[in-house]
Amino acid sequence: MNNKMASIMSLDKCLLGAVLILLFIGLYVIYSGSSFDAARKGLPTYYYALKHFKFMLAGFVLMGITTGLDHSLWYKLSRPIFYVVLLMLLAVIVYGSVTKGAARWLSFSGYSLQPSELMKVALFAYLSRRFSEMGDDIADIKKGLIAPGIIVIVVATLIMLQPNFSMTLMMLATSFALFCVAGVRVKTRYLLGFLGVFVVGCVAVGLGASYRLKRIEAWLHPEEHLNDGGYQLYSALISLGNGGLTGTGIGQGTQKLGFLPEAYKDVIFSVLGEEHGFVGTTIVLLLFGVVVWRGLVIAQNAQTRFSKYFALCLTCTIALNAIFHICVNTGLMPTTGQPLPFISFGGSNLIVSMASVGILLNISRSGTGRNIVEPRSIIQDVRSM
Repeated sequence: MNNKMASIMSLDKCLLGAVLILLFIGLYVIYSGSSFDAARKGLPTYYYALKHFKFMLAGFVLMGITTGLDHSLWYKLSRPIFYVVLLMLLAVIVYGSVTKGAARWLSFSGYSLQPSELMKVALFAYLSRRFSEMGDDIADIKKGLIAPGIIVIVVATLIMLQPNFSMTLMMLATSFALFCVAGVRVKTRYLLGFLGVFVVGCVAVGLGASYRLKRIEAWLHPEEHLNDGGYQLYSALISLGNGGLTGTGIGQGTQKLGFLPEAYKDVIFSVLGEEHGFVGTTIVLLLFGVVVWRGLVIAQNAQTRFSKYFALCLTCTIALNAIFHICVNTGLMPTTGQPLPFISFGGSNLIVSMASVGILLNISRSGTGRNIVEPRSIIQDVRSM
């Protein structure tokens, strides 16, 4: 009993603290950003904040479960979980609910689920186990690069067909980081081949619908396309500009008053920037910096290769998710439906992000992962030191 309590107390409290602060910042900003929209629809001003709070409660339950469950369970179940989520991605292509030109959700009895969010955990649990079991065979091009690379390309293609380009890029970037850390021999010609397949796929999907080309034009010149896809970015930039150094004040933002579409979702960083200025956004960025820092420390100190790889991937997905959201809000990337982890309104992203933090916290606990048995590897063990 004492050993179990000691294990629980050894979890990374710095990571947990940073995430909790981000969660409650998100709850406040969602209330501020959604109250006008809710009132305009005849709903209580707290409607979206309350709904998000319910998602948070579900997230806390799942985070508690993943913190308590030994992460060796993810090692054991990584294959069936991956195949189930892969089937769900295929189902999205055929049966997915279409919103704003994208089919990313499966609907069940009034509830929506985004399988690509689940794939952020499923794919990297699967690849982490696969690489950890290879031993020195990871240096073999076919086993270490081509076979896993094909799996990544299949997943990326299914997500790109939704289409969800930012999620596709996130998957590819995180996979590349995993390949490098695990010791895969990433030869230039193979890397260029994979990138070529991805680029051709992007062009094919991009040319498949005129609205996607218009979205790129609107990103490059939002002021010239206010009625054709550029309005959201233009309003987001105005919102950030209004904030200045210290912001307009709590609840005093103006762009959320019907100017910034769905201000509590994909452009919530702009709402934060307007009401709390450079100071407020810097604090949030520092908190994300703490999350990434502690995630990398957990990966470095993990006791098995699987744990190291999995922790690295979970940290990368959270970091890239935040980076993409902020880049979209500041005009550095085309507009995509990428939420800000722990802060944006929503269910799938919030719950998966909180579950991912729970897994990281479990990996950080002493005495976990002992049931994972891996072959010795000179290549991988040296890289993992």
